[in-house]
Amino acid sequence: MKTHAFWFVQVLALVCIFAIGSIPMVYADAHEAGEEMAAEEESSVSGWFRTDTDSLGTQIWFGASHSPSFLGSLSLDTDIYVVDTFGELDVGVGIPVVDSDSLSLSFLPMVGIGFDYAAPNGPSSLIAPQLFTYLTAGSIYFESWIQGFFNSMFDEEAGDSLYTRNFVLLSLNDILSVGPQVEVTLDLTEGGLGSLAPGLRANIAYGENNTLGVFVGFETQKGDDDTGITGRMTFVRTW
Repeated sequence: MKTHAFWFVQVLALVCIFAIGSIPMVYADAHEAGEEMAAEEESSVSGWFRTDTDSLGTQIWFGASHSPSFLGSLSLDTDIYVVDTFGELDVGVGIPVVDSDSLSLSFLPMVGIGFDYAAPNGPSSLIAPQLFTYLTAGSIYFESWIQGFFNSMFDEEAGDSLYTRNFVLLSLNDILSVGPQVEVTLDLTEGGLGSLAPGLRANIAYGENNTLGVFVGFETQKGDDDTGITGRMTFVRTW
């Protein structure tokens, strides 16, 4: 009887030692699994930074695209846009139509609200509807912006407008892409054409995940004393 009790105590001691020794291993496995899940969550969010300098001044943009599993192939896209004392928040849904090695097409409808923080009177602009189109077909890249700016609902003296930007680029090599670009602004308050600027654009690879864009155009709706030469410098970084 004593012999059986002795062996029972030994087996119980071994089980306890094994259980205690397994705790760090279980914790390590759980920690590693948590890190893998966090890495998967991080990989489902892409971001970008952009700065433009043109007739509006120097503008700063930050944006991100979230791809939670419950949205399937869709993404939730957000960005903020800042110039001088004006700030804008945009929210939209990314819609991939085609995504293959040879062809990629996606649409991004958005709605934005803008605030002029120099005048603490609440919103100053509704930026809607907005539609961004992105197409890549081999060495050809096409991008289109359509944006409505409705300001009169917040300020009777402010005007409303519809703006579009479209360009097509041909990739000459891994560094340089060139092509035509045209920008049009329609005056919805007075009616007529507010701005029409056709021109040429070049995108230059500026290191990993960086792009420098230069647009040189001619403003056809220029004043008598203006040369009409206009354009934009853009820097974009993605991650």
